[in-house]
Amino acid sequence: MKQRGFLLTLVFVLLAALPLLLILLSPEREFSPNENRYLTTAPALDGTAFLDSSLQPQLERWLEDQFPGRDGWMAAVTVLNKASGRKEIGGAWLGKDAYYPEVHRPEDFDLGKYRRNLGYLQDLAAQAGVPAAALLIPSTGAALPELLPEGAEVYDPAAALAEARAILTDAAVPDLRAVLREEPEEQVYYRTDHHWTEAGMKRAYDALPAPYGAYQGQAELFCSDFFGSTWSKTLDPAAKPDEIWLYSVPETVTAEADGEAVPIYDLAAADRKDKYTVFLGGNHGLVTLTGGCRNGKTLLVLKDSFANCLAPLLTADYETVLLVDLRYYPGSVRALLGQTNPDALLFVYEMSGLASGDDFVKLLL
Repeated sequence: MKQRGFLLTLVFVLLAALPLLLILLSPEREFSPNENRYLTTAPALDGTAFLDSSLQPQLERWLEDQFPGRDGWMAAVTVLNKASGRKEIGGAWLGKDAYYPEVHRPEDFDLGKYRRNLGYLQDLAAQAGVPAAALLIPSTGAALPELLPEGAEVYDPAAALAEARAILTDAAVPDLRAVLREEPEEQVYYRTDHHWTEAGMKRAYDALPAPYGAYQGQAELFCSDFFGSTWSKTLDPAAKPDEIWLYSVPETVTAEADGEAVPIYDLAAADRKDKYTVFLGGNHGLVTLTGGCRNGKTLLVLKDSFANCLAPLLTADYETVLLVDLRYYPGSVRALLGQTNPDALLFVYEMSGLASGDDFVKLLL
């Protein structure tokens, strides 16, 4: 009996230790294409490491990220959660019609930060003294609440728009809620990603006041197998891929990102998980587009990644288009304003990003 108990205990210990052994024997993964993020690798251990209170969380993240077959387990857990009636996984709603809207609950919308960040943009517009406009984009769930699961709540885009219009007194702020309505023949948000589609972007572009609107090109299919950022939170095997379309631009249009030439459309993205990086190759601090038209005018755009697919169209309206992403731009926007003397300003931000962003304070520099 004692020998049998010992054997059972040994088997239990070996089974419990098996995942750790597999992790130790398997090559570490530094990046997860499906989740589009860097994974936690083994923390450095020395004689004092175990006295560090931060070690345990690091080890837990490492074990979780390096768990053998992680992607398959995530997909299996999603299937079980859906069967049990779960409505949200990892920050994505399990929405209707195979949509995975990003979770933005009302209590997560920091109204104070939202107002403060809008104030920074208003101060910049007032200083520039040139025509300004703002495309403030509701998240998928805010624009299309009918796609959310029963009982899911999201911030109020109408109230957010009213706040923006009250603060951005020197900028035109179109109401994109009516513009970004789903129609049977046209999808305006990706099902598997938090961005708008090119169709949704084009509607917002057409809603801008004059002198915008000169672009007359057509869109062509780039890929039909895009699984984006919100699907990556679930890895749901029942998901339907999205299409990405690209609006044509003249061959004369060129782009420079942080001092280096980049393609307007990075076609190599077809072989990457994050195919949204087809637009300018992804996010950069400062992108300069030139050659779309010859009117001698300059547009300065402060933006998040929603503007990446919009940028090519803006080259039909302005000879030089400067795109600044405050998350990656280390310089002074006010200094850039003085150096470039733009003829107009454009702000392009998803609303919840304005309510959570900490980089807008850089506009004071």
